[in-house]
Amino acid sequence: MGDARAGRLFAEGVAFHKQGRLAQAAQAYAAACEADPAHVGARFNLAVALHSQGLDLDAERAYRQALAVKPDLVQALNNLANLLLAHERVAEALEALMRATALAPGFAPPWNNLGNALLKMGRTQEAAARFAKALEIDAGFHEARGNLGRALLTLGRPAEALPHLEQALAASPGDESLRFARDVAAGARPPRPPDAFVAGLFDGMAAKFDEHLVDRLGYRIPGRIAEVLGAWLDARPRPRRVLDLGCGTGLVADALRGRFESMRGADLSPRMVEMALARRMYDSVEAVGLEPFLRAAPDASADLVVAADVFVYLGDLAPAFTETARALAPGGRFAFSVEGGGAGEGYTLEPTSRYSHPDGYVRSLATSAGLSVAHRSTEVIRAERGVPAPGALYVLGKEARAPSPGPARQAR
Repeated sequence: MGDARAGRLFAEGVAFHKQGRLAQAAQAYAAACEADPAHVGARFNLAVALHSQGLDLDAERAYRQALAVKPDLVQALNNLANLLLAHERVAEALEALMRATALAPGFAPPWNNLGNALLKMGRTQEAAARFAKALEIDAGFHEARGNLGRALLTLGRPAEALPHLEQALAASPGDESLRFARDVAAGARPPRPPDAFVAGLFDGMAAKFDEHLVDRLGYRIPGRIAEVLGAWLDARPRPRRVLDLGCGTGLVADALRGRFESMRGADLSPRMVEMALARRMYDSVEAVGLEPFLRAAPDASADLVVAADVFVYLGDLAPAFTETARALAPGGRFAFSVEGGGAGEGYTLEPTSRYSHPDGYVRSLATSAGLSVAHRSTEVIRAERGVPAPGALYVLGKEARAPSPGPARQAR
């Protein structure tokens, strides 16, 4: 009797699911599980419906219950691993995916997700091999093909990456992030990546961003900015107003703690914005690009503008320099880091998908914006695949005397 009732409830759940009525589907699946605790289909579908609604804790519990009934349910292992990866529980995801690939070596999705897990661990070469394995099983698996292209690009093999990225883009022509990766592999020079590329990159890193950037990659630029500007900022008359461009989790605010009266931040990643706000040192943080953020700032409204490890994700810096110069108060400072910083005249889009900016380019923009170089130091910005990435830290200054008056921009 229970089996028959469970079957009816399961069928109702499937019907609701097909209609997109996920809450009703989940209720029907849960009732089917109560009627028949061994109904693995109901348990699995319940997990999928909960997962689709963003109820990840409940979904995880349901996936594990389905696996308790049927330990070799490979799709449940794969889906559970996806959920765990989204919450940066990489070791647990890796274990589930190793089980899935051992149980069903001819099933492509777990190989692709295993590659994603290895990428999160910084094991890009191994990840590329898993993406290739997924494609060996299913040559039409376009997600794995795009992932392989990106991994090869990260490994500094753009010629090998390009055909994979071209094929993946042909299957998903509206994917701007994929298009940008294809452009990088092809040696193109777009002035900036799409906002979705940057936001997606940092949303994925937000949970362990500080640990990854500071501990694993040796990132020290916020601290160096505090060292270089600390005495100047301490001597600056109050109020000391700071704009933090691409603020991330708030490492700059932490480094400058106690040396400012107000700080406003902006970052394209909503998850980064949440983490920056959690530090409780910002007056406001907006999920917006740095150029719109600067354009909204009133004239002479900032004493310090900071862009720490931000311009590596922006090629053409001219608009940012122009708007920063306008927003700075007389005598204000503009502190930022760039990768590269050597000889040359224009920016370069590197195979890492980051931009480098030579010293001549930076100085030319500074002059055009009416700013002067108050400080320049050669820095190691971070480690890239275990190799130090050279760059430079600049502090530009605006004249203490205000220029002849022009039309002022009002706050919005």
